[in-house]
Amino acid sequence: MKKLILLSVLPILFLTACQEQNNEQANEQTKAALMKVNMVQVQPATLTQTLRLSGAITAKEDVAVGTALLGLQIQSVNVEVGDVVKKGQVLATLETSNVQSQLRQNDANLQRAKANLVSQQSALTEAETTLKRYQTLIKSDAISRQELEQQQAKARAARAAVRAANAEIAQVQAQLDDSRYQRKKAEVLAPADGIITQRRAEVGNLTDSNALFHLARNGELEVTVDVSAEDLSLLKTGLQAEIQVLDQTTSGQIRLLSSQIAQTSRTGKVRIQLQTPAQITLGTPALVLIKLPEMQAQTTLPLSAVNFNADGTAFVMVVNRNQQIERRPISLGEVNQGTAEILSGLKVGEQVVQKAGALINEGDRVEPMVK
Repeated sequence: MKKLILLSVLPILFLTACQEQNNEQANEQTKAALMKVNMVQVQPATLTQTLRLSGAITAKEDVAVGTALLGLQIQSVNVEVGDVVKKGQVLATLETSNVQSQLRQNDANLQRAKANLVSQQSALTEAETTLKRYQTLIKSDAISRQELEQQQAKARAARAAVRAANAEIAQVQAQLDDSRYQRKKAEVLAPADGIITQRRAEVGNLTDSNALFHLARNGELEVTVDVSAEDLSLLKTGLQAEIQVLDQTTSGQIRLLSSQIAQTSRTGKVRIQLQTPAQITLGTPALVLIKLPEMQAQTTLPLSAVNFNADGTAFVMVVNRNQQIERRPISLGEVNQGTAEILSGLKVGEQVVQKAGALINEGDRVEPMVK
């Protein structure tokens, strides 16, 4: 009887052992079938912030060059944009034929006025000499009172004529000086050393109140950038900057921070003085990189672990207790050299998928590989 019971139990034990072995094999196969994903831990880090700004090359000090002579024709233009000029150099000349004609006329008028003055002074001398003689003769009744009064009137008239002649000379001299001034100003001169940055003067055009040229005083150039009010608060004068212009890179320094914020754009202007590379012209676009003081970020991740939705919002992939992929929305702060600051959505010590490729989708079961 005991043999019969033993024989009946043995098959059951055998079947149970086989089932357990099959379950273990199935678990091993399932585990082997899961995709292995590398995980990365959220941790503190020191970030070096770099501000990237777009701007353009401008003159440190722009000098407008024009002429006070309006309505004159431009006869010649001697410089082009980009030319280096010296103070006093002739930039353009104006047509002076009318000025020369007026100058000759005024000079002739002055000579006539001077000759007239000599004549009037001679007449005055004669009138005053005669008046003195009459004043002596009247005492001895050699002449009548009427004759004396007539001579006094002649002397007064002679004095008035001299005053008029002097006034005429002053007037003609002023006209002559003005003609000479116009002749001198017919040459448009550079008021300072610099680089021509703009040329409006064209041969044949008539002068008006607008500037004919603009120049950068002493050739000093800088970069002007518009900076958001938030970023502007991070900057200060004296900060070093790297400027990239076309295929050239040079260094610079913040020279001036705007004290006003534009109401519409909410930006302020920053001027960065630079060492001028060769062949840089005004208006050329420039990229400015400014390194800001280091900051201590409490929660950071490699940027490769961060994903973005179509609307620009960020998220990461995490693995839940069931070894399933979940999307976790996050908010980003500073991003620097491949490291992203996490403002919300994660805590220090949490693990996220290091790099979620196209083969990983929410709900997938995976095997996390924690470093």
